[in-house]
Amino acid sequence: MPKVLSQAQVEAFQRDGCLSPVRAMSAERARHYRERFEALEARVPDIKKMKTKSHLLCPWVLDIAEDPHVLDIFEDLIGPNLRCWSMAWRVKKADRETFAGWHQDSAYGAATPVVLGALALSDCGPTQGCLRGVPGSHTWGILRHEESDDPRSILARGQFITESFDESKAVDFSLQPGEMAMFDNSLVHGSGTNFGPDRRFLLLVEMLPTWAKPPRVRQSTMLMRGVDTYGNFDDEPRPDGEWTPAALANWSSVVEKRARLIFEDSKIGPSEAYGGTRRAT
Repeated sequence: MPKVLSQAQVEAFQRDGCLSPVRAMSAERARHYRERFEALEARVPDIKKMKTKSHLLCPWVLDIAEDPHVLDIFEDLIGPNLRCWSMAWRVKKADRETFAGWHQDSAYGAATPVVLGALALSDCGPTQGCLRGVPGSHTWGILRHEESDDPRSILARGQFITESFDESKAVDFSLQPGEMAMFDNSLVHGSGTNFGPDRRFLLLVEMLPTWAKPPRVRQSTMLMRGVDTYGNFDDEPRPDGEWTPAALANWSSVVEKRARLIFEDSKIGPSEAYGGTRRAT
């Protein structure tokens, strides 16, 4: 029996590759984590590091990944043995410009499956450029993508799908603070521009089952729950504090391997989140 979700919700996720909204925490707690991010942003020069593997930089981000209720939601969908693929902040300015084109995360070397929980830490509706997805598209296989250096794209390679599909089937994942949109990393998804007036704060909580197919370049993940009898991933170090020298060094070592995976065949260099300088906010 599922721990948090209903059986109907579990079946809907299996059919559609997405489920939204799911309450992960209170709105008050969500606002607290936004405030923690903004406090960190005010004192560090390279906040873009929080775009990937932020649980290696901040113990309070790891607290979200290890939250029993959050893990129960993932366990209902992919089983009791869970590893964290990433904790990725997606903060979108109210600039009426930045967007994420239609894409599949699994197209760029990720493990499969990875289930993402897009956790809203602010209002995330169509006005704010919320996530959108095409139900059932996780079963289509990997579609053709191209990359671009469009500075308006918030994606690592500016990637977008070039094959045609029925965009009218897409649905908005409108979220209130503390809610998550759950989706498979092969789901076709994207997001529009933020018309404001506030920034849009999303944290992608990315989990995989220990039996997941590993990517072609061996990666590290952190065991969150259960046991791992497969040995497909290396273990990651826990942060010893927020943005400490040791945490930064560990993050850099791990993310260097992730960058080799994501940008292995790219014509465009890594973004600042991966130690490069290409991508604008």
